[in-house]
Amino acid sequence: MSGFQLRKALCWLPIFLWTSLWTTGLTAQTCLVLSPATISPGVTASLNLSLYSSPGTAPAAVQWTFQYAPSNIRSLTVDDGPMLKSAGKTAMCAGDAAAYKCLAVGLNTNTIASGVIAKVTAVLAAGASTAEISIANSFAASAAGYVIPISPKTVSSTGPHVSPDCRVHPPLRGLATGR
Repeated sequence: MSGFQLRKALCWLPIFLWTSLWTTGLTAQTCLVLSPATISPGVTASLNLSLYSSPGTAPAAVQWTFQYAPSNIRSLTVDDGPMLKSAGKTAMCAGDAAAYKCLAVGLNTNTIASGVIAKVTAVLAAGASTAEISIANSFAASAAGYVIPISPKTVSSTGPHVSPDCRVHPPLRGLATGR
């Protein structure tokens, strides 16, 4: 191989490596997505917390914290979603006036598949007209005990949506109406 051919091959090597890593899913991430809900004063609202992870990267345990303004939300409860139940896991939560911390674990090494992992019930405080719930301090662990980084996402009914690859996309409203 001549010097010119070697330089040419080395020039294309970074592009080839980047393309191979991109297509193998190295750029994929695990995320928690809180679905939109309509909450009226004094009324109970239901939201779904979903986990999305790439094949082969599903966690065996997940931790997260719901944060909210105590002047807007009177109470918050979390029940196991279908993906936790099918993995033999349960969500254990404790909270105070402004945060609700949860840990989804089980006495097994089963991984948690993508889908709804928790059903969240929120009761709006009297006099509150809006309420925002966000996800913070989210982590996951593999069956071997390795940390899996999680990206938290909160979705509104009129704002962007999150696809299973955890990427935020603009609302499809304009496309549906032809604008």
